[in-house]
Amino acid sequence: MRIFLFWITIIFLFVACSGEKKSDQLKKEIQLKEAVQKDANQLEVSSKMVYRVPTPIEFYMFFKNAGGEFNQQKLLAVENMNKYLSSKEKAIAFGMYASDLAYSAVYSQSQNTVSYFETGKKLADDLGITEGYGEDLMNRFKANLNNVDSLYDLTADSYWNVFNYLEDQDKTILLSYITVAGWIESLYQAFNAIEKYEENELVHCIADQQYVVENLHAFINEVHKDKMQEDDVFLMVVDLVKAYELLYYNDENVVMTEEQFKSIKEVVVKSRNLLVK
Repeated sequence: MRIFLFWITIIFLFVACSGEKKSDQLKKEIQLKEAVQKDANQLEVSSKMVYRVPTPIEFYMFFKNAGGEFNQQKLLAVENMNKYLSSKEKAIAFGMYASDLAYSAVYSQSQNTVSYFETGKKLADDLGITEGYGEDLMNRFKANLNNVDSLYDLTADSYWNVFNYLEDQDKTILLSYITVAGWIESLYQAFNAIEKYEENELVHCIADQQYVVENLHAFINEVHKDKMQEDDVFLMVVDLVKAYELLYYNDENVVMTEEQFKSIKEVVVKSRNLLVK
């Protein structure tokens, strides 16, 4: 059975950084789940499964628009690449570097963008992922270093090409590692770009990633159910689901308390540290 990976939680991301009340968000979530279930039922006849999880570049765009700053100090060093040896480790590293590539592109960090693309290309070659990381795309990156829109498009294209290739090859385990690692890296960068807790749009943006992690968990649990409680990377998603669940008990006008912010950040940092060699 072929797994089609589209990106449903981009809809959640549009809601995430909009400053809407939690009640309105939950109402939209219920409506969306109903629509997704309806679509899933219709697709069941053709034996196709539809799941959607976020790409880093959209998240960083929303985060930037919410006032998030770029933090150079927390990027994953390109020198770490040689520490990743197995296919699983290389997929994890690719996910993190792809996230930092997107982060750099969104914030117009030209040199970082090229550096992370080159690093990702080496890992992609090792993994046998030739789609999306050719010399032609590299040349286009270098030719558009001062064009933010072009860098955004090129970064998104390279990411999509890899995912489409893995999807076509039915390499869902590598796809899952890349997705989880990239998402954890994105959250890690977002948390560390916030110097102190304040009730603002940035906190709203991070709080609403609750919907993303729940969808990511559902996807992995469906596709890799037999590995969900055994794989260390997948267990990170389980831990984050539990950390985010506490937000459901907040009053309607409370998006995320300072204690919850610190608690979720702790889980994110712990997870990221386990991923980094």
